[in-house]
Amino acid sequence: MKIGIVTYVKCDNYGAELQAYALQWKLNKLGYDAEVIDLQKIEKDLASNASSIVPAIVNRFKILGWKAPWSIFKLAINVLKRKVTAQKNENNIKLKHRLFIDFFENYIRHSKKHYTIEEIREATDLAYDVYIAGSDQIWNYMHTDNLDVYFLEFAKKSKAKRMSYAASISVSHIPDSRQNLYRKLLPNIQYLSVRELQGAKIIEHLTGRKAEVVLDPTLLINSGEWTENVVRLPEIKEKYVLVYTLSGSSYIKRLSQYVAKSLNCKIVDMRIDFQKNKDGNVITCYDLGPREWVGLISKAQYVITDSFHGTAFSINFNKPFTTLVNPVSNMNSRVLSILEITQLTSRVIYDDGDNIMPKDLTIDFRPVNQIIERWRKKSIDFIHKSLQE
Repeated sequence: MKIGIVTYVKCDNYGAELQAYALQWKLNKLGYDAEVIDLQKIEKDLASNASSIVPAIVNRFKILGWKAPWSIFKLAINVLKRKVTAQKNENNIKLKHRLFIDFFENYIRHSKKHYTIEEIREATDLAYDVYIAGSDQIWNYMHTDNLDVYFLEFAKKSKAKRMSYAASISVSHIPDSRQNLYRKLLPNIQYLSVRELQGAKIIEHLTGRKAEVVLDPTLLINSGEWTENVVRLPEIKEKYVLVYTLSGSSYIKRLSQYVAKSLNCKIVDMRIDFQKNKDGNVITCYDLGPREWVGLISKAQYVITDSFHGTAFSINFNKPFTTLVNPVSNMNSRVLSILEITQLTSRVIYDDGDNIMPKDLTIDFRPVNQIIERWRKKSIDFIHKSLQE
């Protein structure tokens, strides 16, 4: 049985690359013959795309009222800063991209051929018995204009089985203008699973079908397996609080200083851009591949993040953490779902201007680990049942 996984790869996103690695690794570990299809990822510029801009503005007015214009202005300034920084660091960005390509080539079992979106749509000679729509935000209309590919429309030409594993819709609701598209595409998936509790509710509302909620692929691999097979340990000798932010929230800076002082640690700031944190007790890291990223989490004393995968890896490595949530975002279901499943919603702080600090810098991970083990079994049972029916 040959399995082809359709997901995001080579897009310079740590979570995307690591979930792709994790799913193929786990499937092969379970005795299947699986590989990721080397598929073109067409990037959408969310900062200038109406499908992301309009909901962001509407949500701000709904939640912030008269404060919304100031919030929108700050967001625009932050986007502009990142674009200017990116233009100044084109060579550094290319070097970082090379780390992701190297990881894909050397650690992820993948198809020999690279396919463009159009090639995969037209392909008739793919030698797969099963197609899996993998995890990450592949079903988020804000991230792709090619939902038909990630819902495996192209695979209907063959007799291959079609399933999804932990696919993410990500948003809290589908706008009316898109609902018929999802109703049309969801029947392509014969064995249906998603990553978020909210995603399952959306699918049931749209189609009446019940989708299995399963763990993100990165949580199918335990911390020991990550350390043995992927981790490249950092050379940092000091104890540190790790910061990984996608939003660039100014509050994270104050939060990290509070936690670092409480724990008598340095701060390691993993930047997705090349803006420097100029505080004296901060080590800024730019040129990190997926291996180094996991390595830094594995050795942290504490993690501060606003990322789903930053949260997931903190849980997996039993690292005390705080997850910052933007109250005006329409994509919070990703991180809130895993925290609800693991009964760790108390680790959330909303970035609402109140500047609240965490009440507890420790976590008893014993009950959390028991929950993860139960969900691993549940998730693997879904894989076996889907592939063997």
